Amino acid sequence: SDAPAGRVRLNVGGGKGHPSTRDWTVVDLRESADVVLDITERALPYADSSVDLLVCSHTLEHVARARLGFVLSEFFRVVKPASRGGVLRIAVPDIESACRAYVAGDEEFFRKADLTYADPDAPLGGLLASWFYSVSAVGNGHVNCFDFGSMSWWLKRAGFARVARSTYRGSADADLRVE
Repeated sequence: SDAPAGRVRLNVGGGKGHPSTRDWTVVDLRESADVVLDITERALPYADSSVDLLVCSHTLEHVARARLGFVLSEFFRVVKPASRGGVLRIAVPDIESACRAYVAGDEEFFRKADLTYADPDAPLGGLLASWFYSVSAVGNGHVNCFDFGSMSWWLKRAGFARVARSTYRGSADADLRVE
């Protein structure tokens, strides 16, 4: 969809081979990003309350806990308050889903995950461990796990007052309900 004139939309961590999306700015470590930046070390180059929509998908699980507060505080600083239409959308692997799958013996849950497993032939417990602490060819595997309660806690600590759980394409923001 076309963004309303002047609407600032950021995709933080979206530089992993994702196609460029019109009217979105990709902020990532990778050279393919529009803004090349290590979000764990440097402030986002945006003014306070200047971003309408910030999406961070499958990135925060790669941020060390010691730096997570800084990253989320930066998101809070740059995203407009909800009362002015600002939206922060975060997607992370859900530790509750993984635990339920493990307890249910659902090996398929882990097999269909887009992960590089330390040992893909491992039994269920090994697959769960790889899900928690995945590895990658570039060495930036998971170092964090979240469920809705823990993510809400982190976001509230960063200053966000209203935190809601959503589903894929279930956002209140129309820009997040597209293919």
